[in-house]
Amino acid sequence: MMTNTTALPKEPRACLICQVPLPVSRARDDKLCGRGECEWRYALLRKRHEVCIVCGRPLAARELPSQVCAASACQRMAVVERGQVVHERNEARYAALIQREIERATRLRNRVITAFGFREPDSFRLTVIPAVTARLVNLPERRRRALRDHVNALISQAAGLPAPALSAGEPASRPTERQSQLQAVLGRACACCKGFCCEGGGNRAYLTVETIQRYRAAHPGQRPRDILAAYLERVGHRTVEGSCVYHQADGCALPRALRADLCNRHFCKALVEFQRDLPATGPIRGFFVAADYGAVHAATVVYDAQALVVQGVEEPEP
Repeated sequence: MMTNTTALPKEPRACLICQVPLPVSRARDDKLCGRGECEWRYALLRKRHEVCIVCGRPLAARELPSQVCAASACQRMAVVERGQVVHERNEARYAALIQREIERATRLRNRVITAFGFREPDSFRLTVIPAVTARLVNLPERRRRALRDHVNALISQAAGLPAPALSAGEPASRPTERQSQLQAVLGRACACCKGFCCEGGGNRAYLTVETIQRYRAAHPGQRPRDILAAYLERVGHRTVEGSCVYHQADGCALPRALRADLCNRHFCKALVEFQRDLPATGPIRGFFVAADYGAVHAATVVYDAQALVVQGVEEPEP
């Protein structure tokens, strides 16, 4: 069960269709007045996916692309829930891969490590990660407009909050050499995956009011139109089908400073376990296999910050 501090949307006090006030007892259990016509109209809206996926309110035309109403609580919860959906899909796919592909991936690792001239194949931790196999498609203009509307809404909400300031006090400690090496290894692993966790970004890219506040703190002299331009100018003409609007062939089009906090801190279950089980000392080694329901699509050998991309991951005929 997902736990977070996001405020829940308020229950409706009137019928969502005819706006007749609802008794308190009925408002807790239903969102309609009970008239047959309202029931029929609401069922039709739900069938057409024209109600908010969080609170169930009918959507205005400008809200249809995102399927979330303009209420700030719904906006925030939609971002969290979509991230949770991607996380759960990630875990399910990872578990299936481990169960069905661990032996094949181990044979591939041993063959590749030997071919590259390394010793002790077992010292290269085998890690199976999801693979993105969707094709690149032209970005529809409606998706670009949906992103613009979302960022504009976030900017408007941020404008009503106190002006953020960069945190004062002692500067953040610099990462150790080992921490830097680990981040480099994880980056290579993510490049092998090609962005499975980006799929839930949709037209919103997990961006929140907090993201815009952080950007404002780093760029105090920029006006709202400058902030909007910073996000829109990085949208490409092509994107990975069914994924985040910023998901391109070479990764995320947004620099880390503009990405949502979720994007900067998230690791799939496989990489979380890789970090957890990493020895405290010694070289950081890994063999990362990107697979998708039985098919291996890519593999990378990582030794400290160096990476070797494996060509021809298909298993040879016996």
